Amino acid sequence: MTLVLIILIALFGALVRTVFGFGEALVTMPLLALIGFNLQTSTALIGVLGLLVALPATIKFRAQIDFAVVRRLVAGSLLGVPLGILLIKTVNRTLVLHLFGVFLICYGAYSLYKAFRKSTGKVRLHAKGWDYVAGMISGILGSAFNSHGGCMEL
Repeated sequence: MTLVLIILIALFGALVRTVFGFGEALVTMPLLALIGFNLQTSTALIGVLGLLVALPATIKFRAQIDFAVVRRLVAGSLLGVPLGILLIKTVNRTLVLHLFGVFLICYGAYSLYKAFRKSTGKVRLHAKGWDYVAGMISGILGSAFNSHGGCMEL
């Protein structure tokens, strides 16, 4: 029965990530905790599931991938990972969780604004520095909360 629950939770998390672009860890982690999974096992499972969910889209759209952008995102992420770990280890947990909540609310509001905006043209940030910033935020969120995908759409 536990295996069936794990599979259902994993599928639900994959659905959330597919529909919203991120949030798999935010949905899956609490649900796995409800059935008795420990944090380390949940984190590893969600990391593998995230890779499996992203892999088909990556393969399908590989011709459209701009690898120069990917390199800048990865470089920023590599800088952000230690910062996320430092954040979790040194800053008050309540403050970190509040900041994370504010970030999620701002990101959700931004996404809603984009969804309901009348303009058909996409706004693009052309400066290459924004790739590093998005990668760094993604690295911080990934190492601190295992929710790294959200900033890739910024």
